Amino acid sequence: MEVFVARQPVFTKHKKIYGYELLFRSGIENVFPNIDGNIATSNLISNIFFPFDFNEILGNKKGLINFTRELILQKVPSFLPKDQFIIEVLETVMPEEDILSALSNYKSSGYSIALDDFVYHKKFDPMIELCQIIKFDIRETPLDDLLDIIDEVKSKFKIKLLAEKVETHEEFNTAKKMGFHYFQGYFFSKPEVLSTTGISPNQITKLKLINEIRQKELNFRRIETFIKNDAPVSFRLMKYVNSVYFNRKITIDTIKDAIAYIGEDELRKFINVVVIAGLGAAKPNELVRASIVRARMCEKFSTVFNTKFTVDELFTLGLFSLMDALLDCRMEDILSNISFSDKMKNALMGNDREFSRMLDIIIGFETGNWENAIFKAMAGSAIEAQFPEMYFTAVKMANAFYC
Repeated sequence: MEVFVARQPVFTKHKKIYGYELLFRSGIENVFPNIDGNIATSNLISNIFFPFDFNEILGNKKGLINFTRELILQKVPSFLPKDQFIIEVLETVMPEEDILSALSNYKSSGYSIALDDFVYHKKFDPMIELCQIIKFDIRETPLDDLLDIIDEVKSKFKIKLLAEKVETHEEFNTAKKMGFHYFQGYFFSKPEVLSTTGISPNQITKLKLINEIRQKELNFRRIETFIKNDAPVSFRLMKYVNSVYFNRKITIDTIKDAIAYIGEDELRKFINVVVIAGLGAAKPNELVRASIVRARMCEKFSTVFNTKFTVDELFTLGLFSLMDALLDCRMEDILSNISFSDKMKNALMGNDREFSRMLDIIIGFETGNWENAIFKAMAGSAIEAQFPEMYFTAVKMANAFYC
């Protein structure tokens, strides 16, 4: 069975990562068929539910997973590490006696519990007493309609509030002022305010370095000097080359040896990433990670799709696909400062159908939108079967590049 898993970031009010909601293809019930709650089913669960290393997927952050009434009563959440996972109770679960008893047992065992897509009614008070987080879908219930509800909930319970499907920075700021503690949605991957004043000289200097590494012949001595003179870049290179991504038994200790070890292709990727990380220093770290995931996914697509782009071009396109959000600037203004080919510029401007198709697939993974038409068109194909491992590998690379 192919298991698709995606992760959606959950942020604190300071735009730091609190955790990730893990999304499974076709819903968790299709991953756990006919579980009877007996401890003997643990082997089945391990084989089906853990084809992924959750430490790699979560990066040592909290994981939030949805559970239905049946799975809660069948004690499926108990197979998850209580210090790493939060039990999300779906909105369809009612506060019945057996559910309250099960949730009470989870809480007593040390699990944290969240109520998903919550719509407040007094009958849910006993459930809220057992929970640590309430999630409000602000697409279903707009923030303005939540003012009185939040006041009532906060007056009764000591509980954290999470706003999900936050799509704009205005919504993020409004929810923060209303007292929300956590935020989920793609506001972080969109420009806050499109700049009309252009790109700063410091940012232009960093973009010129991108031009440097796009030369056919790299000047390794000059690049080594640049890295040595930049402590953060030196640190990132040494951390990257000695990470689990390369799985080395012997530690590399010098910049020169690190450059020699990773080779020209990996060096180009590394410089691309650290420059983009520098450009996005004031942004949520997740935005840089998402850029790296996209870059690796695009790169791997060269093995399954016929494409006019080279492997290096695909990596670069994925990496730059969120550049407007990193710089809060129009993509056309950014591209005017980089010596990309017209082919690359057209792709980043959304004018290339081939690259747009790849990006649709990646965004489908990011959002867990398995019902996307492009996934349906490839259902059951050999190409589709490769996507989960591609995504997992991309997440591992992002963790190695940008921890």
